[in-house]
Amino acid sequence: MPALQDCGRIKITKKNAVWKTERMPSPRVMGDMAILPTGDVLMVNGAKTGTSAWHDAEDPNLIPVLYKPKGPRDQRFKELAASTIPRMYHSSYAVLPDGKVLIAGSNTNDGYVYNVKYPTELRVEKFSPPYLDPSLAWLRLEIIVQSSDKVISYGKSFSVQVKSKEMSRILNMHDIRVSMYAPPFTTHGISMNQRLLLLGLVNVDNNVGNGIHTIVAEAPPSGSVAPPGYYLFYVVNKGVPSIAMWIQIK
Repeated sequence: MPALQDCGRIKITKKNAVWKTERMPSPRVMGDMAILPTGDVLMVNGAKTGTSAWHDAEDPNLIPVLYKPKGPRDQRFKELAASTIPRMYHSSYAVLPDGKVLIAGSNTNDGYVYNVKYPTELRVEKFSPPYLDPSLAWLRLEIIVQSSDKVISYGKSFSVQVKSKEMSRILNMHDIRVSMYAPPFTTHGISMNQRLLLLGLVNVDNNVGNGIHTIVAEAPPSGSVAPPGYYLFYVVNKGVPSIAMWIQIK
């Protein structure tokens, strides 16, 4: 049977919240959903027919889909460059500090089996989302790790220094977003504890000099939205994320 094209979203913090359903560009079962540093979602892996199990799916879905939650309705999905490697049952992914997405796995067999239609897959791929287009490289900021706060506290402000590729560049607050990403444990189409927090901006200081800027952000309010631990911290400039640094909240 064909997989569903339904994509459901719900605001779980809203009282009496209800599901809203949209249509993906293509059917997908056993897919994975990676939250990108920008807040967009990348849908990868899976098949177009069947179910999740050994030998129970067909027609690999090779086309990644970018989903923009803040985009206009009926314009939130965009299909991206296709892979050539089926990623069926037991496929996985990981968002990397440089903003790429590691794609791996696919074993539709009980053990390591290679002489079948969908063999045990040992190849690993890296996928570059659209924000890594070389024409946007000039927007990519560099976090100066040694001059940034790497341990933060709930509800407190903290500062991060970044360097732009253009020495005279002015950073505007409305162009900057800062995000904290909790890398998940991903298996069987479920990414446990995956979350991305878009933090509040307090100030952007352009007067440091030599293309260096100080960004003051506000830490999450409590452990209910950001459990204690380590996160990948990104500075996003006009939709282009920096290479992340590890940050700890406690």
